[in-house]
Amino acid sequence: MAHESSHTRQQILETASELFYQKGIQYVGINEVIAASGVAKRTLYRWFPSKDKLIEEVVKYRASQWLCWFENAVKERGNTPKERLLATFDVLRDWYASPNFRGCPFINAVLEIADASHKAHQVSIDLRESIRQIIMRLAAEAGVQNPEFFSQQYLLLIGGASLMATIEKSPDGANIAQSALSVLIDASLQN
Repeated sequence: MAHESSHTRQQILETASELFYQKGIQYVGINEVIAASGVAKRTLYRWFPSKDKLIEEVVKYRASQWLCWFENAVKERGNTPKERLLATFDVLRDWYASPNFRGCPFINAVLEIADASHKAHQVSIDLRESIRQIIMRLAAEAGVQNPEFFSQQYLLLIGGASLMATIEKSPDGANIAQSALSVLIDASLQN
């Protein structure tokens, strides 16, 4: 019974995640999530008592999935810390080029939800910090001077590349960001 309940919750999260991402959080109602996931209204509300709670849990779920995917994909693409740093934009380029890419779901959530105190905002901030910690660790392992500052520079690059991919419907921003990252790495290793 617990497994079935857990499966139902997972099904709702996956369905809502896909709908929110493809259509926008503000354009998807609870009834659409119920219909698409094939659950009863009462079941959805047992797990998620409000749309705000559903949004929060979807963003948490998606952040966890995304971060796991990102870390694993980067590890597979590089043998050294420097290679893994540069590989981050190979991974992102593939994501940006996927046919269903509709921007960064975490940036989208922050932009769609006007209320900065909404818990989805904090989840997005926490994810950004998790990415920064990964980059800071790789930078330190690569011998980068001042990994803290470097990780902040990286966040500007990933944000810019993601925005370019969203606006231009092209993964080319990842190539530009990767080139800039290479320059940053080399400059910080020479000091």
